[in-house]
Amino acid sequence: MRRGFALAALAAFTIWIGSAHATDENSFNTRCATCHQSNAQGLPGMYPPLADSIGNELRLKHGREYLIEVVLNGMAGAIEVNDTTYVGLMPEFASLSDDEIAAALNQVLTKFNAAELPKDFAPITAAEVHAARARKISAAKMPDERKSLMEELQRAHAPDGVAK
Repeated sequence: MRRGFALAALAAFTIWIGSAHATDENSFNTRCATCHQSNAQGLPGMYPPLADSIGNELRLKHGREYLIEVVLNGMAGAIEVNDTTYVGLMPEFASLSDDEIAAALNQVLTKFNAAELPKDFAPITAAEVHAARARKISAAKMPDERKSLMEELQRAHAPDGVAK
């Protein structure tokens, strides 16, 4: 497990070094793909997939906030994604600008989660990222935030699987 954390720290440093001139077009590849892979499928047991796994969160207002907060604050601890448990450490990326964070999230959402996005999807804005900076949540509390969000999302779904 320590090896996983060391790899995460090394990956975060690599991403940080390489992110100085990222554009909207390559935000994901520059900042996220080192851990989550270029296809956003992650690495089983170590880095969770982002593809086909985070678009539904946007069906809830808190879901938008949660995705931004994960990038800003990082995450430490166990989470479950698609029936697989991931225990690790995602570094915080609060040093990135509001525009950079919004661009990276929007790229992941539109490129890898388009089928899950709500019909009224609007891209995450720099203003939303700016507002989220005031809600500092520790990385250790983010798995609980995710669990709460997943429970809320499950309650919001009708029996036919469509969110209310």
